[in-house]
Amino acid sequence: MKIESYDLFLDVDLRNLRFDGKVKIRLESEGDVKLNSVDLEILEVDANGKPVKYSLEGEVLTIKSGKFAGQLGIKYRGSISDKLVGLYKAAYDGGYVASTQFEAASARRVLPCLDHPAYKAVFKLTVRTDSDASVISNMPPSSVKVEGLRKTVEFPNSPRMSTYLLYLGIGKFEEVKDRLDGVEYIVATVPGKSSGAKFPLEVAKDSVKFFESYFGSKYNLPKMHLIAVPEFAAGAMENWGAITFREIALLVDKDSSIRIKKQVAEVIAHEISHQWFGDLVTMKWWDDLWLNESFATFMAYKATDSMFPQWVVWQDFVRGETAGALGRDSLVNTHPIEVKVNSPSDIEEIFDDISYGKGASIIRMLEAYAGEDQFMRGVRSYLEKYKFSNAAGSDLWNEIERTSKTRVKAIMTEWIRRPGYPILSVRTEGRRLRIRQHRFLLGGKSEPSDWPVPITLKVNGREQKILMERSEEYIDVPNSLESLKLNLDQTGFYRVFYDGLYDKVWLAELSPVDRYGIVSDGYAFTIQGRMDFTQYLALLDRYVNEQDYLPAFEVSDQLSSLYAITTRVVETSRKFHRAQLKILAEKQDENTAVLRGSMASRLALVDMEYANELASRFNEYDTTEPDMKQAMVIAQARTSGDFEGLFNNYKNSRSEEEKSRFLIALTSFSQPTLNSRALELAASGEIKKQHVVTLLSSAARHPEGRAATWSWIAKNFEWLRTIYEGTGTLSRYLTYALPILGLDRSEEVTNFFHQHKAPETIKGVEAGLEKLGINQAFLERIGANEKPEITA
Repeated sequence: MKIESYDLFLDVDLRNLRFDGKVKIRLESEGDVKLNSVDLEILEVDANGKPVKYSLEGEVLTIKSGKFAGQLGIKYRGSISDKLVGLYKAAYDGGYVASTQFEAASARRVLPCLDHPAYKAVFKLTVRTDSDASVISNMPPSSVKVEGLRKTVEFPNSPRMSTYLLYLGIGKFEEVKDRLDGVEYIVATVPGKSSGAKFPLEVAKDSVKFFESYFGSKYNLPKMHLIAVPEFAAGAMENWGAITFREIALLVDKDSSIRIKKQVAEVIAHEISHQWFGDLVTMKWWDDLWLNESFATFMAYKATDSMFPQWVVWQDFVRGETAGALGRDSLVNTHPIEVKVNSPSDIEEIFDDISYGKGASIIRMLEAYAGEDQFMRGVRSYLEKYKFSNAAGSDLWNEIERTSKTRVKAIMTEWIRRPGYPILSVRTEGRRLRIRQHRFLLGGKSEPSDWPVPITLKVNGREQKILMERSEEYIDVPNSLESLKLNLDQTGFYRVFYDGLYDKVWLAELSPVDRYGIVSDGYAFTIQGRMDFTQYLALLDRYVNEQDYLPAFEVSDQLSSLYAITTRVVETSRKFHRAQLKILAEKQDENTAVLRGSMASRLALVDMEYANELASRFNEYDTTEPDMKQAMVIAQARTSGDFEGLFNNYKNSRSEEEKSRFLIALTSFSQPTLNSRALELAASGEIKKQHVVTLLSSAARHPEGRAATWSWIAKNFEWLRTIYEGTGTLSRYLTYALPILGLDRSEEVTNFFHQHKAPETIKGVEAGLEKLGINQAFLERIGANEKPEITA
């Protein structure tokens, strides 16, 4: 079947949360037309003006047209949803807007369509609604006609695009505008929040400038909306010309932390990268979702690094994207980057660390192998060749292979189709280094592997590159081995174990990223059992006085993760964080502000003396450095037990960052009864749906709240499924939370999910339960399978 265009008219009753629609679809079909439709009441269908029979089974609307060419007309009606997909109600203090979220398969909730990324079409949209409401779509309006209390807004034809990229927003939006090189840039917010628009406007303009230069082609639409949606399941969505964001991922004001500014810049750059890579050229099917997301992730860091070099964001890339993917991909229950997708629930579950972080890390490894300029030329060629069309991953590898004259396709095919990654074990044999690769699994040893691994290494100060294509490789060392480091600056997606050679590693010239890599791998080896816990603690001692951002942040992250499952690390955590805060007190750069705030928050959880010191200044909260505010409210919770005061602060906060701070504080009490009380807010209607996972994620990490959090989830599991239907959010949460919540109740948790099989969470549950078993084995090895205790 071939779709040419959709001409869509929607009459939206914003007050009564319903709409009437009529869509005219120009298409050709060799047989009966099959479209997708969900939660729509089909009223009548015509083919070239003549009534025609139809049937609806599940999500498939079959129109008895026979072989057909021309225009189908469909009249229907639907409702503005309270779920976070389709056209849904997004509430804010004093009102609500209606906004769409169609990726991956929810355009069918607003119009009958062939809801498949390969069936691109031109969209013409006309909307009738309340005269006092703004209407936003992919294109700027071509006409607005006001008739009393109603108005009709007409939009011109869009470029050819996939259904999931169509956007509609209706409500009382405030807009801040700017113009550059013929493109209008607009930040749209709910009333009273447009003061946060200046920073995102500048980032958007600079991002487009960067990508136009890098991709060698202009942005294709006359305007770019950045829309702050007050209730949103994802972080952001790349609708072509009308990008939607959570407020916390877009708006920045004078009280925003540096941490949030960095996040906002990266998210904006990510979504703008999609305007080329995803919107202009789109995957043929969701099997190649990773190509959209991983490439946008990789390119976002390139753009952010260009705009804000002082942030050294490639260190954040390694800590966030690569580390998250290495953790997720070290389980048996992982999936290849390129994964077979059969159903919408399959799609939503693969919006994860593999599709984003692993894919982006493999692309970074590929760029280092092919060369930056050759890689860029291949990307430009790909975009030019497939613009306004669809492509597969192999099409991109072909172009980069052609421009770089390297074996890109052979390497990438192996990496994207195999789950997991290798560990390289290095030892000396005479005057040679022997390198062996196995698949790395946190649960234990595995068979030898033969990934094609582009290895960077430094032997006795001399840098080398080799492509390892078998399970074992030897490298000659002409003289005695004096120093050694593999995986320079962590550009490779693998771990390295130096068998009896760590003394030589410490003699090498190590960058901050290299030092990060050693301790990151050390932590993984400790959880796996390859490294003894006492050896691990001795390794951490090397980092107590660490001067650099990335390795210091990594050790803090590790101690935070360990504290969630055992109190054995409390003293180590106190010692490390106190030493680091003294070092950071002497520094003033923006990364230091982020690191200091994070470390202070973590110290406040394990050190009551420090918490009391911070909480004594709580009356200075408004004038406190923004990145320290989270630590201050955690300290207030730990020391005061003032639930009502902190909850009132949450309710009265205007910004999403402020609300998030106080939500986290509400699950940080040292009294379990207060943490249980905070959990009851989740389903009370007193907090937004998008905040429920923030609350539950924070609650899961505190030993005092573990039992109450699991009890709440078990009691409210079906409600959680309902509010996050069609998003994949619950599956990702369970992957993260079950390894912590299931401690001391593994059998109960396992039985619960045997009895409550939710198709949209299967992958997340399987991964979470596997990691739970790994955590339990680790705790037994170190003799720390004790009940959580309240630290003072």
